[in-house]
Amino acid sequence: MTTKRSGLAMLLLVGGFLLAAPQAACAQKKERDMITREELEASAQRDGDLYSAIRSLRPHFLQPPRGNHGAITSMPTALFVNGAREPNMDALRRMSTSMVKEVRYLDPGKAEMEYGNTASGGAIVVKTNKPEESPPDER
Repeated sequence: MTTKRSGLAMLLLVGGFLLAAPQAACAQKKERDMITREELEASAQRDGDLYSAIRSLRPHFLQPPRGNHGAITSMPTALFVNGAREPNMDALRRMSTSMVKEVRYLDPGKAEMEYGNTASGGAIVVKTNKPEESPPDER
């Protein structure tokens, strides 16, 4: 009887692990393609520019994009800041990490679905903190 119980307990443990594994893989994939405000604040690049932070934390964001079959695509990675397309990656060097809420990487397929064929080489999507509204001057 004890052997059956320990066998059942082992089966439940293994079964639970197998059910949790795909969820953990999804969470890990999401983290691989996102940099959060909290992660930026905890990094050594917290006082630097966003390009350096991305290069340190998620260098694959800056590597040439790969297509469906693993070949490098002819389109460069697009950059979007608060929904607006930037002409090149130099904008990342001008951004302080302190102004960034999150950075996401979209592979070529997802980027093209979200932003059209101008992002068919993948995309880096940056959301910044909204500036605090200043109170009107009282005179």
